[in-house]
Amino acid sequence: MLDHTCFQRALHLRFEKGMVGLSFCDFAGTREEKAMMATYRQQQWPRRYKNGSHLWPLALQKRKEGRCPLEPGEIGIILRAMGYTKETQIYVASGQVYGGNNRMAPLRNMFPNMVSKEDLASKEEMEPFKKHVTSLAALDFLVCLKSDVFVMTHGGNFAKLIIGYRRYMGRHRLKSIKPDKGLMSKFFGDPYMPWATFVEDVVITHQTRTGLPEPTFPHYDLWENPLTPCMCRA
Repeated sequence: MLDHTCFQRALHLRFEKGMVGLSFCDFAGTREEKAMMATYRQQQWPRRYKNGSHLWPLALQKRKEGRCPLEPGEIGIILRAMGYTKETQIYVASGQVYGGNNRMAPLRNMFPNMVSKEDLASKEEMEPFKKHVTSLAALDFLVCLKSDVFVMTHGGNFAKLIIGYRRYMGRHRLKSIKPDKGLMSKFFGDPYMPWATFVEDVVITHQTRTGLPEPTFPHYDLWENPLTPCMCRA
């Protein structure tokens, strides 16, 4: 049964068509889907696309460096490895996911108690917010901000502001999970890794990636790490 009064876990899922296209990363899909994405990229970013021959090695390198969005199924596996069970209720903050229900199926199978703002509000309640995309994002923002556990799947101002606000207000006691996407790509790429080993490695990897204040020198993002070295600690 769903508890609509409080969402202890919120997931910011960055897998909209525009994000997938702009990332120039390679994702699982049929030949038709890959061909359609190639056409989309060529139309939207012709200078970067060129003839497409250089994109495959570039995509592999970006994934190794952790610069590709996590797929819905990938973040689901990570959360299960962290100990979140099938009964866990998760609020999903996202735009229209690229690939629709088929792409979301693995995540939904792992976490059937998954809901979004569209599931919780009536059409009448949602109508005023649909006029502006930023209004819809604001609804997601507020839920994610107040959640006990916030999980991001890719960078961007939305996730950075949430993590930064929670740190600034002393809410780093509330988990803000930032997956190590580069290391996760290595784990996902090893078909011989036993599940027990995968679980152990995921837990160890993310012990300190839970929204605690991070070292800010010499480079830092003010929005994500507002606790700068020169800030008064009184």
